[in-house]
Amino acid sequence: MAAKPCLLVVDDEPDLVQSVQDLLRFDYRVLGAMRAADGLQLMQTERVHLIMSDQRMPEMTGVELLAKVKEKHPDTVRLLFTAYADLTAVIDAINEGNVYRYISKPWQVDDLKATLRQAYDHYRLQEERRFLVKEVQAKNVMLAQANAELRRANDMKKAFIKVASHELRTPLTILLAISEHAARMTKSIPELHALVERIRQSGGRLSDRVDQMVKLLLAENFERPLQRQSVDASALIQFSVAEAKPFTEARSQQFEATIPNDLGTFDVEPDKIRDAITQLLFNAVKFTPDGGAIRLNASAAEGRIRIVVSDTGKGIDPQCVEKIFEPFFTGFDVSRHSSGTFEYDKQGLGLGLTVARSFIEMHGGRLNVSSAVGKGTTFTIDLLATVASPATSIGAGI
Repeated sequence: MAAKPCLLVVDDEPDLVQSVQDLLRFDYRVLGAMRAADGLQLMQTERVHLIMSDQRMPEMTGVELLAKVKEKHPDTVRLLFTAYADLTAVIDAINEGNVYRYISKPWQVDDLKATLRQAYDHYRLQEERRFLVKEVQAKNVMLAQANAELRRANDMKKAFIKVASHELRTPLTILLAISEHAARMTKSIPELHALVERIRQSGGRLSDRVDQMVKLLLAENFERPLQRQSVDASALIQFSVAEAKPFTEARSQQFEATIPNDLGTFDVEPDKIRDAITQLLFNAVKFTPDGGAIRLNASAAEGRIRIVVSDTGKGIDPQCVEKIFEPFFTGFDVSRHSSGTFEYDKQGLGLGLTVARSFIEMHGGRLNVSSAVGKGTTFTIDLLATVASPATSIGAGI
């Protein structure tokens, strides 16, 4: 059972105090005082929700008493008994906020009870408001602390980016310089020169990507329009095939690529589409056993270009199919984690397929997958041959 609200009645007439106590004893815990000083003393030890005071008392008027109550116990709702002769003083007290409402003498019992109910409802509303304000203040303190932590984390992130940038750029600079030199030295050996040239081009792309990532991260500008170009679709796909071919040869895999020369052009950011196709081919290499088969088929129809990469590899567990595009998902067995590019059944960071789908979807395209365990996997890219408007996406420069 909920505790009764506490009502303090202050009046210099004992009979009136007693009559109110008898009248309201079922609904309130009624305290009584015959002097204003006694009423104030009671409020030091009792939690009083409502106080009713007579206006005319010998030591202190009701208005004066309730002004003191407001000062020391502002949460208590204050009411005043008064006769019509005192209305001017009472109205002034109400306007000043010292009195919530007045009750005319003699009162009607129903009116008195209704007024007290309204006063207690007002108390509870104010109490709820105070609770909410305290809660908001506590949340604001927590938010301020979280913001301070975020600022510290942001400072640490920027420091890390600068250090990581230096650590990445130093070996890249060496790689690019050596590959440039090797490219010049191997011009007389066409096959070797082609491999070295591919290394040089990949190193240049990686260097550009690192520069772009660092600029975006430091500027905290993760959105930018795609830098579209009109690109020959066949040539772009052939480039990805050429990048993957040495790895299929190293794994003794059969690699077939059917790429018609009349696919036409599409408006894309070439590096992103090329990287997406290359990632799918590398994925097929890693999860197809030595001697297995990988196929790429490209076709154009009804204003769309379709690229299908299929393999005869291990396939994807049905419970993993919906998760393979999630960042950092590498299956449920972490023992096969590896940073290798083409070793069989080795898991990487779990970002390749995430990035591939993101790059395709930035261009308004789709990347879908179907797979059967022990039989292989098929990835299908659908892209518009012509894109009407540029798109933006978080991580567009990564």
